[in-house]
Amino acid sequence: MKKIIVSIALLFAVLTLAFAADVYFSGDTSLYSVLSLPPVNDPWEFTDVSLSQDFELDVYADSSAFFFSAGVEYDALESTLDSYLSEVYGDYFLNSFAFRLGRQKASWGTAEILSAVDVLTPSDLSDPIDFFKMAVDALKISYDAFPLVFDAYWIPFFTASVLPQSVLDVYSFYNISISEPENKIENSEGAAKVSAYTSAGDFSLYGYYGWEDTPNSTGKYDRLIMGGASAAVPVGEVTVKGEAAWYPKRDAVVSATAGVEWIKNDLTLTGELYGQWNKEDENITGQAGLAASYSLFDGDMELSAGGILEFKELDGAVTAELSYSFTDELKATASVFYMFEGSEGTGTYGAYKDLDSARIEVSYSF
Repeated sequence: MKKIIVSIALLFAVLTLAFAADVYFSGDTSLYSVLSLPPVNDPWEFTDVSLSQDFELDVYADSSAFFFSAGVEYDALESTLDSYLSEVYGDYFLNSFAFRLGRQKASWGTAEILSAVDVLTPSDLSDPIDFFKMAVDALKISYDAFPLVFDAYWIPFFTASVLPQSVLDVYSFYNISISEPENKIENSEGAAKVSAYTSAGDFSLYGYYGWEDTPNSTGKYDRLIMGGASAAVPVGEVTVKGEAAWYPKRDAVVSATAGVEWIKNDLTLTGELYGQWNKEDENITGQAGLAASYSLFDGDMELSAGGILEFKELDGAVTAELSYSFTDELKATASVFYMFEGSEGTGTYGAYKDLDSARIEVSYSF
């Protein structure tokens, strides 16, 4: 049934192309390799060597637009070739209204590292380093009444997050099957966002009624209700950010993030604190995240580093990255990632400890 929305979006593309005023085609060719690092069980082995080709098509007409993003990837270690569809949607503009139908991505909130409100679309959790937002098949309706912008979403088909292999192994060990909500109209999801963009800062309110994108201990997906707010207020060179959310059906019923971002010339520093209150044991748990980046040689080189610490389990992750742009099209990136377990050998990030690695990517954009 998900193919219906994608098919409608592709039909919209044909109509948009027929009256297109501007057509843009672009892409990225990337060679990517991952080398495992101690103390993993098999250090100094290549765990991933792949060549990928991404394509993007942007089409604009007088009152409509179309976007298509897809690609192919060759896994040199497994000798397999896979294709993927990232996004495909059509836009139609009518006065202050905008309608978007198709497979699309969206992020909520102002946090860069640890968000309390970003529940609209699922994520690929299989690798915290290649962590990215996934797309959902949805209808989005927007209304622009500047400085207010209203967004409403209808998501008819559920899309689950991709789980880490360590989590899947636990379900398999206990012989628990994971079952997603059926594709029925009563199982669809809805969401709304109201934003105000003012000289004092950016402010948003959120509402969501849908499903958790990860299963519970029985392999089922629970209903999720969320009401939240976020703000980003500039104070000189610093932007103060905050998020708060209420989850009435979760044990951790309240979540919040507070952070600052400081930009000075070529240096950017970000710090965030995330906490949640569990109504069952009345405990507060939290995490802290830090990130820094510095640009050199007129922006051709960028150094960055970051880390996350989970307070309860004392587990976390640290990263370091160096990227260099030889030309506007050719770029190379080298990075190191290390995940560490908590004091009791557990924790959210400790589950990824076998992914400690060095990674190199060379990409060419056109």
